[in-house]
Amino acid sequence: MHLLSSDFSPYSTRVRIQIRKKQLPITIGAPTNPALRTPEFADQYPLGKIPVLVLDDGSSLSESWAIMEYLEAVYPQPSLRPADPLGMAHITMLARYADLHLSPALFPMFVSLLTGKAIDAAQEMTSLQKELNKGDRLLASLPPFRQRALTIGDIALATNLLFAIETPKLFGCSDSLKPFAHLSDWWLWVNQDAALTQGMTEMKTALDAFIAAKNR
Repeated sequence: MHLLSSDFSPYSTRVRIQIRKKQLPITIGAPTNPALRTPEFADQYPLGKIPVLVLDDGSSLSESWAIMEYLEAVYPQPSLRPADPLGMAHITMLARYADLHLSPALFPMFVSLLTGKAIDAAQEMTSLQKELNKGDRLLASLPPFRQRALTIGDIALATNLLFAIETPKLFGCSDSLKPFAHLSDWWLWVNQDAALTQGMTEMKTALDAFIAAKNR
């Protein structure tokens, strides 16, 4: 199997972390033939975006959470998901929070970085803080994370949270997590994992390179 990935993509990074943590026999590389954002790529892969997991028979899977659940089913050991239904529901909540609450709050800032379009940074930070507060309360409502192992839900949230930490810095907010004790503690906890830290470093390096290129 082969993963089509980008260091800049939090969704690709999720899967790369999972592959490395489980030491799976899957190669990883950027899409080149066809290249991403080309008609040929969209023709070959229906959803037209990465990550894409190309299976051994030539078929493919898209969407990070679908890929991660597939890999957990095919390679159950070492497991990165709870065995019980309630535990699985809890980690799915973390991933859905990341995708449906946290990431949309970052979208206006990210569009501003891409296009140079002016935004009301204070207003956008207020919106982001509201969503970070949700995440803080969600973690407080779940069983203590320090009493369990890292899961694919944690990995999914971590990649998106990196952008929630780093993007506001470009708009003058240096510590977006500071008001949120549970989220801050969870962030310290997940970053103790070597595979996750490698993914975070790759993504931060790609973000820094992108910003540097935009500022030339």
